[in-house]
Amino acid sequence: MNLDFIDMLDGYKAENDELLQKMEDALMEIQENGMDDENINAVFRAAHTIKGSSGMFGIDYIVDFTHIAENLLDKIRNHKVEINDDIIHLLLACKDQMQILIDFVMSDPEGEPDDEIKNTSQTLISELQAYLDGGTTQAQNIEKEIKSDIDSFEIKIDFGSDIFSHGFDTYTFINYLQEIGEIKNIQTNTEAIPDFCDIDPLKCYMSYHINLDSDKDLATIESAFDFIKDSSSISITNLSTVEDEPKAVEKEETIPTPKKPTLKNKKVPSAVKQTNFIRIEASKVDSLINLIGEMVISNASVMQKANDFQNSELIESVSTVTRMLEEVRENAMQIRMVPIGETFNKYKRIVHDTATKLGKDINLKITGGDTELDKTVIEKISDPLVHLIRNAVDHGVEVPDVRTKSGKNMQGTLELNAYHDAGAIAIEIIDDGNGLDEEVLLQIGIEKGLINESDELTQKEIFALILQPGFSTAKEVSDISGRGVGMDVVQRNIKDLRGEVEIDSQKGKGTKITIRIPLTLAIIDGFLTKVADTHFIIPLDMIVECIELNESFKEQMNGNNYINLRGTILPLLNTSEYFNINCNKEAERDNVVVVNYAGKKMGIVVHELLGELQTVIKPMGKVFRKLNSFSGSSILGSGEVALIMDIPILMKKMENNSKKEMAA
Repeated sequence: MNLDFIDMLDGYKAENDELLQKMEDALMEIQENGMDDENINAVFRAAHTIKGSSGMFGIDYIVDFTHIAENLLDKIRNHKVEINDDIIHLLLACKDQMQILIDFVMSDPEGEPDDEIKNTSQTLISELQAYLDGGTTQAQNIEKEIKSDIDSFEIKIDFGSDIFSHGFDTYTFINYLQEIGEIKNIQTNTEAIPDFCDIDPLKCYMSYHINLDSDKDLATIESAFDFIKDSSSISITNLSTVEDEPKAVEKEETIPTPKKPTLKNKKVPSAVKQTNFIRIEASKVDSLINLIGEMVISNASVMQKANDFQNSELIESVSTVTRMLEEVRENAMQIRMVPIGETFNKYKRIVHDTATKLGKDINLKITGGDTELDKTVIEKISDPLVHLIRNAVDHGVEVPDVRTKSGKNMQGTLELNAYHDAGAIAIEIIDDGNGLDEEVLLQIGIEKGLINESDELTQKEIFALILQPGFSTAKEVSDISGRGVGMDVVQRNIKDLRGEVEIDSQKGKGTKITIRIPLTLAIIDGFLTKVADTHFIIPLDMIVECIELNESFKEQMNGNNYINLRGTILPLLNTSEYFNINCNKEAERDNVVVVNYAGKKMGIVVHELLGELQTVIKPMGKVFRKLNSFSGSSILGSGEVALIMDIPILMKKMENNSKKEMAA
């Protein structure tokens, strides 16, 4: 097989995956809010484009399957077949089958699907055909007999000379036109073909004049040439309209042959609209971020040397480069930031299918979908979120009759919320189900040896038991949950992202699980501090203020690790004591960096405040894996290493130490 063709399949796969997701989103929207022309047209366009691109590649088994689905969608959008839940379920199954077929193409471009895939396709085609056969009313049939929907089109196409190098051939387009209509006449223009000795076999010299009869509209005919519209000159005229309508309409129905090869129309359909987006591999963006990170480190080194030499002109020049580099870094990071709503929308299908399987009626509400998060982080939290959602549908929300007996609405509610919180993003999964039973959780924890009967646990510690390996409250094992695996994996994956999981629940009312994770894993804005000879970096987004720990505050402390800050008790983490740092001399003054995370505040006592800096996060390495008080390290301009404090972990350790002191 042609290597260029194989390379093009990557683009084919990426585009069609996106179209299939749009198809699913639109179908779920119809499921929730009823029939909507915009959504059903989105589903139709997705199926139509997938069929078209598959036809270009000669993948007949996808064209044949998608063609039947497209026919039904065409009848639905023209209100000849009324959509219902059964049809939506069928179309969702067809979407899944299209995904299977496309994935098969990628695994074996020249092969044929196995019998299992073929049988599934045939079964779905039969179900689609049943709706097609019975989907037209008698009145509509009579109307169809009275008025023919066939239009005549004149198509003039001058193929771009480079279409062969892009994996296309002229026959593919002509063959596709035969599928959407009847070619009445075709004339080949050979004037551009040079003498035999001058022919370049990699160039196309052909142009055609085609007369086509079709029941499709102008937009559908145009879409046949979507893939080459920017490199070929195309003119399409609806002759039926030209004959029937006044001259003024001709311009709207005719696509003139432009000097610059583009496909234009006064009223451009959405199928051929051009966007300002480009598709690039995520690895290229990752490489760019890594290079910028190295530049940040190198620039810090140059700045350090400029300061050492006290060269004012050099310092000014480096400062300018630093500002520009910060803008480059910010723009590069924005490339990788995507709205989390795109991921949330995928869960509508999971909730729908799981609830249907369990005989439950659940409404999924999404808020904060426009909250942006690093694409790398989103990819890593996707699986944990899927498990939490399935868990809420399975264990959380009750079946309708149980809810009714409890005085609840028979339809359950599951909420997905996202919002920014002090340099992190918080994601909440909230259900209005039966909640967690503390006594049951304690008993299971004791039975499994996770805790002792004498242990005194807080409510949050009891709820956190479900995050332990092997813990499960399910009475029966199902294909959805109940094997005692999953929640511990969720916690481990979130911890790998330097995040945390928090559980809050009320028996009979529902459960809220909150995940907090950093916005990005690459570069952050930090605040550099120093304790003796050791440098520490605190994430800037978590800092509220910096104050001096003066004698008045020290008198208030009276040997304790907290101060009264404007009427509020502020716990303090004395960095030198906590990390056992030897101080050769007393610092001129102690400073407190007040940080905020998840609505809680803490003061970090340091000696020197050295200011803001861009921080490239470097992993600690296996040797320092147990040093979980730090989220990573960074290299300073001087070549020294600064440790990045993990504020959530330090806060949790402070809380645990306080509990132990109170218990003692």
